[in-house]
Amino acid sequence: MTAPKGGNFGKVLEIDLSKQTYKTRPVSEEILQKYIGGRGLGAYYALTEYKAGKNPLDEDAFVFIGVGPMSGTMALSHRTCFVNKNPYTGNINHSECGAHLASEIKFAGWDGIYIKGRARKPVWLAIVNDKVEFKDASKMWGKTTETAHEMMIKEMKDPEIRTVVIGPAGENGVLYACLVVERFRAAARSDTGSVFGDKKLKGIAVRGTKYAVPVADNAKFLAAARVNKENNMRGEAWEGIKKWGTGGLMELKHFLHGSLITKNFQTTWYPDVVKIGGEEAMRTFWKRHAACTNCPTHCLKLGVIRSGKYAGLVAEGPEYESGGLLGTNLGMTKFDEMIALIEACDAYGLDNISTGGVLGFLTEAMEKGAIKPADLDGLKPKWDDGDTYMEMIRRIAYKEGKAGKFMAQGVARMSKQIGKGTEAYACTVKGRELAAHDPRGDKIRAYSYTMGTNGGDHHEGQGPQALGMTAMADSLVICSFTNFLLYGAGADKITTDMLNPLCGWDWKTEDYWTACKRIFTAERILLVREGVSSKDDRLPIRMYREKLPAGPRKDVVFTDADQKDMEAKTYGFFGWDAKGIPTEATLKAYGLDPFIDELNAAKKKYNL
Repeated sequence: MTAPKGGNFGKVLEIDLSKQTYKTRPVSEEILQKYIGGRGLGAYYALTEYKAGKNPLDEDAFVFIGVGPMSGTMALSHRTCFVNKNPYTGNINHSECGAHLASEIKFAGWDGIYIKGRARKPVWLAIVNDKVEFKDASKMWGKTTETAHEMMIKEMKDPEIRTVVIGPAGENGVLYACLVVERFRAAARSDTGSVFGDKKLKGIAVRGTKYAVPVADNAKFLAAARVNKENNMRGEAWEGIKKWGTGGLMELKHFLHGSLITKNFQTTWYPDVVKIGGEEAMRTFWKRHAACTNCPTHCLKLGVIRSGKYAGLVAEGPEYESGGLLGTNLGMTKFDEMIALIEACDAYGLDNISTGGVLGFLTEAMEKGAIKPADLDGLKPKWDDGDTYMEMIRRIAYKEGKAGKFMAQGVARMSKQIGKGTEAYACTVKGRELAAHDPRGDKIRAYSYTMGTNGGDHHEGQGPQALGMTAMADSLVICSFTNFLLYGAGADKITTDMLNPLCGWDWKTEDYWTACKRIFTAERILLVREGVSSKDDRLPIRMYREKLPAGPRKDVVFTDADQKDMEAKTYGFFGWDAKGIPTEATLKAYGLDPFIDELNAAKKKYNL
């Protein structure tokens, strides 16, 4: 097994919660060149260790916390990736978030953390360099994410630790529970919070003081990293994100693009966005910017509510997705109430997107008479009713009463149980609620929603090439804002210019694209083994049947022709057949031929 020359240590920290033991898991240079790290390495572990039908909540099911070769270096914008088989969707999923956790993992000497097993009682992990302590979390159990974060800092007596924790939602097995990283960042789309809760793992604190990331050619790497930084700082888009964060997109997507979701995707026209969008946040809420490791963009915006019933609440946001799903999606007009809903989800450890989708769906179902207050223990949600929405969020987190348990299932399961035509406005893909971009107004976003591995995710790539570039960025575990969203397909050169001197590789740009396609196809194998095919790569019914009633994209609908074009371009780019299944030639080309028999078995089993 060849050891890495640079960028990686060639070792992952493996933790067994059942036995309360830990050890080093070697990772070869050959595997790292094929799967990079983060999302790609997580897919590799799932592909080689899981069989079809694996229960995501089995005791030996893993969560992989992945970093990449650029983590902990002078490359821009390090993120952390979480990979697990998802109890919500039944599929392999990944989620990425910012902050500083990834660099700390590398400074502790690791290329990732692989967690399996199930503790007998609540625990949290204190990882300091090579040492892991299994600590009693009984006093943290039931606490919000903010409180758990502070308790870890206090117990370790080190304000520089980096944390990832769950809240009550994860503890109680809410299927769309998320992880909260360093208080204000959320890793949500893999629904890893429910897996942590099942494992009785409250969270992890990491401190790295011992290791520097090895670099094969430091001078060349720093020069390439500097070029990337300077290009970013000259970018017009960088200036906008720097000033507004993603919250500023709320007005843009409404007034210009016609894609801002409103009232459960009934429209994209919502002039009251001016009361709750980025401009209102700048005037009345934001106090400071914050950045991930070595990032000049600092898109995170922190603020404090200064008046009203939530006066004094310190929170983050609105980001575009949180402001969309818990703002315009719910017809909110009061900025402070929207921010309180966002902060409640973070405190309880709930995916903002799925939670907003649940609340919007139930409000429309109530409005149309498909459900009654008695079905929700007396709750009667209506648009712009912040108090009722807050109570619904609380009941979801604790799975309180009939309503709490019902809502904790998510939109797809609720719609199936309710019936009464609700499938016409249950806005999910592959079992997951859509994010805040209406694909009728933003058609290229449909690639991310439908062709992406997660399903319903806004950030898997807008177009065939972008699907691959996102897979690469998530495997390098760097931010797309500072990579392919700036460079487009030119990200291949800017990335290889940094990777080669960092890792001691000799990649050409075609090697970049081969790795992109290999990682994304590896994930597709995992989906097909569970019965996923082109039949699942589709938007919700509403997108095909209902024209947008107002706004810049008035009368637009997602057509069958749009769907066929999207499938042809995506499947063709990655070398999959007309049903979205990787061909044998493609599997052989990417070194994935050991899985040919498994795909053939899945095709026969599911008649694909």
